[in-house]
Amino acid sequence: MVSKLVCSVPVQQMDVNQQQLLLKQYKERCKIKQPHIFYTIESESQKTTKPGQFGQTEVFQIFVFFEYGQLTLHELTERRQAKRYLIPEPEVWCLIKGVMQAMHFFQNNNIPHGMITTKTIYFDEEYLLYRVYDQELIGGRWGNFIKYQQTKDPEIQVFLAPETKPFINSEASLLETAQINPFKVDVFAFGIVLLQCLTLFQAFENPLKWLDQFYSKNLMTFITQCIQPDPSKRQDWIGLYQLPLEPSQDQKINERNSLIQSHFENRGQKTFR
Repeated sequence: MVSKLVCSVPVQQMDVNQQQLLLKQYKERCKIKQPHIFYTIESESQKTTKPGQFGQTEVFQIFVFFEYGQLTLHELTERRQAKRYLIPEPEVWCLIKGVMQAMHFFQNNNIPHGMITTKTIYFDEEYLLYRVYDQELIGGRWGNFIKYQQTKDPEIQVFLAPETKPFINSEASLLETAQINPFKVDVFAFGIVLLQCLTLFQAFENPLKWLDQFYSKNLMTFITQCIQPDPSKRQDWIGLYQLPLEPSQDQKINERNSLIQSHFENRGQKTFR
């Protein structure tokens, strides 16, 4: 299956050379080939008109067609939540390494993701890979930030890095002016993704302390680094590669399908989302 992205720019804002340059940039991005990034099938462009407040506006449109991601990490975690099964640690590291490979590739090409949540990371059941889209093409490098500004959705708010919150009532362009590092913003969001998945969306006063019962020291260190509130101390994707990306040998790793029903008894419907 194929999903479609449409980028529309008013023609009067761009001359022909600028249109061709934009199309060239999109075509270059469409050449990206990395196993953990959904492939772009093709791109094409056209001019069309759209109705507006003051009549019709001619726009330059670029259509980009992607592979279709069907199973999100959010849905996968909900399946586990229904059965009260923790994610086995080896599988957690598969998730981390898959996302890390994609994000490391993106950062080396100066491409932030911008919209990391449990709903924008996918599991490819055919190839058994965790994969992401070149999301900057879809929502821009500050996608989560802009989406929260538009919707005030608390499920998006939790993924916002602390350094972006003072700008929540400002234009996203000010994040660039303030030299906010978009890659570190993505790292923070990924740390929240891991907390949500490992706790099966359950709310804990101190989720790291609870998770420490089941997972290795290396994994706890990795997550702690991701959600470091001070961006000057938080690593970007390249820095995270310096951390051990495997379990500590001296830690007890939970068995696959470890039943944790007792930990969720009498917890009601409160969730960590």
